[in-house]
Amino acid sequence: MTRLRLAADVGGTNTRLGLAQAGVLLADTVQSFRNDTFQGFAEVMDQYLQGAAPGGVAEVAIAIAGPVTGSTARLTNRDWHFDAAELSQHLRGARVHLLNDLAALGQACPHLGADCLDTVIAPADSAGGDGQRLVVGIGTGFNLSPVLHAGGQVHCLHVEYGHVSLPLDVAEHLRRRTGDAAAEFPTVEHLFSGRGHAAVRAQFTEDAAGTRAFQTFYAELLALLARNLVLAFLPARGVYFAGAVARSLLASPARQVFAELFQQPFALDARIAAPVHVILDDAAALKGCAALSWQH
Repeated sequence: MTRLRLAADVGGTNTRLGLAQAGVLLADTVQSFRNDTFQGFAEVMDQYLQGAAPGGVAEVAIAIAGPVTGSTARLTNRDWHFDAAELSQHLRGARVHLLNDLAALGQACPHLGADCLDTVIAPADSAGGDGQRLVVGIGTGFNLSPVLHAGGQVHCLHVEYGHVSLPLDVAEHLRRRTGDAAAEFPTVEHLFSGRGHAAVRAQFTEDAAGTRAFQTFYAELLALLARNLVLAFLPARGVYFAGAVARSLLASPARQVFAELFQQPFALDARIAAPVHVILDDAAALKGCAALSWQH
């Protein structure tokens, strides 16, 4: 009998849970829960399993919106802590693996079809197969997940790119428009996050013209950042944006502004290029947990 796996995507507000078999998420098992009504993850998990898998599961993969250190983790925006050994004991010996939510999206990327993505810049050839990808999460905060797909295995690196200083070209473009206010955005996350998005928006008028001008300017900033990321990580198989800020901007009329600037040739090597997608599938992290392969 195929081993049953619990896939979990735990954010600050909601927890999504679903069952998987043989690396595939069973779509009709997915449920979402409001975290405010629970004391911790184990309580959410128990309630879900009572109805969805009363016989238990053999494995659990949990994507967490927060830092993961070995076999322990914590949510960034809620006082929930995770310990793989304790959860395994709670589940009568089921194997438990913890991973960051962006790493889960990285695991999912090679398996996401066209129906799960909004393609901003199409690939020159097939987007499948081995190669390097990059997940860029811009929502409440900012971070990356560099992805290597090789030999049927997906490997995601751990980085804290949000705390890196702004690239010079991004900082200069910001300073030309905002003057001394640019000093409020020393790092990538200060500028490219929910609070950064709101702070830059405050520099523009509240009318329709101000909205258009802001979207154009922020799209230019994002394109400059993305060009730096392409040079740093060479994601020839694609840049995958996730998070509410990225989704909103790249669905706006400024999408074309982003695409035109992003595709300007690089002085270093004009052949360097990457397709760009926005992840639309709310179950993408669960699919990554379902597909995850880890060692015994």
